[in-house]
Amino acid sequence: MIDRIMRVIKLDFPVFKEIESDPNATTEAAIVVVVTTLLSAFGSAVWSGRFFSEFIREVFNGIVGWVAVAGVAYFVAKSLFNGKGTLEGMLRVLGYANAPRLLGILGIIPCVGWIGVLAGWILFLIMGFMAIREGMDLDAGQAIIVIVVGLIALVVVNVIFLLIFGIPAGLIRAIQGY
Repeated sequence: MIDRIMRVIKLDFPVFKEIESDPNATTEAAIVVVVTTLLSAFGSAVWSGRFFSEFIREVFNGIVGWVAVAGVAYFVAKSLFNGKGTLEGMLRVLGYANAPRLLGILGIIPCVGWIGVLAGWILFLIMGFMAIREGMDLDAGQAIIVIVVGLIALVVVNVIFLLIFGIPAGLIRAIQGY
């Protein structure tokens, strides 16, 4: 698992084909998502000043977002472009594509931590693009369309979370005078 994470971080793109075809990599990918999400959530929560609510939101966004984006990416790639991969393969490759989000822990560093967080997200987008491209056997244009639709799904997941937990909590605090 560590070897594959290092290969992903080193931009060794053929590793995604290996991950996609290895059924044992599903658990590994889930571990990558959970660990990177927890570290990134911690960094984001410290930086925000609203530790608990931000931590919970980031954990929800990371884990539920992974499943939602993988599902949407699989569906779009299969439906629009006759992608060759599987949903499980998409979960695996996108799980490993989360590895650069480890840089989210740098959010705890005042003033400059955001640079590491931003770098992690940029690398995550690059890895997500390559993961979708390799995992579903798409060309670059098709992979871009799929990742954009996947990111829209991620925004929808965030909005739903805010509607369920964020806005009501904010209204309650406002009513109570906090």
